[in-house]
Amino acid sequence: MSQSMLKTEQAEAAAKPARGRPRDVEKNNAILAAAIDLFLEQGFDGTSMDKVAQRAGVSKQTVYSHFSSKKQLFGEAVHSEIAVHYPERALETVETHTLEADLTAVCNRLAALLMSERAFAMFRLLVSAAARGPMLADIFWQSGPADVQEQLAKFLQTWVDRGQLEIDDTVKAGQQLVALIKEPSHFKVSIGVEKPPTDEEIESQVTIAVASFLKIYGV
Repeated sequence: MSQSMLKTEQAEAAAKPARGRPRDVEKNNAILAAAIDLFLEQGFDGTSMDKVAQRAGVSKQTVYSHFSSKKQLFGEAVHSEIAVHYPERALETVETHTLEADLTAVCNRLAALLMSERAFAMFRLLVSAAARGPMLADIFWQSGPADVQEQLAKFLQTWVDRGQLEIDDTVKAGQQLVALIKEPSHFKVSIGVEKPPTDEEIESQVTIAVASFLKIYGV
């Protein structure tokens, strides 16, 4: 998927209001985009609502009218980044739905989520904050990855129900699928041993992951 398409979908996902409160969509998107960039550049502690307002080109009061706290802003900024990679969004791009086609589309979205430079930057941010407690990681997990795991399990269950996959625990199988996509590159890139994989390398890894997963669980 092209970067322009992903940016468009990220903007659409970011436009979803939280807690039922009406929002100015353009300002909301600008705040979320500014916030995630600042969190990745300067960390959670180094990011302030003042800085977000300045980067987004809005007032501090406007930021607080959309988000009650920096914690909430962090959670929704993370969600806006992750939501475009949900399995249900991946399936929108598939014209003919077969197990392999759907699984490949889902894995491509997961790879784009897990193996991008921004994903590695977020991973390093969470690791650096871990010594001060799990607060940031908890917010991050509940803002997207938990939903991704649940939706991935549901996606796999649909193909179990159709008799094309044989899986006893779809949550665990989903975790294994993520591992097939990520490793061995993710750990090496995270510690600086390797550079982030190219699009071609990611595509090759997805192909291997899909083939391996179907060999394990395909009927």
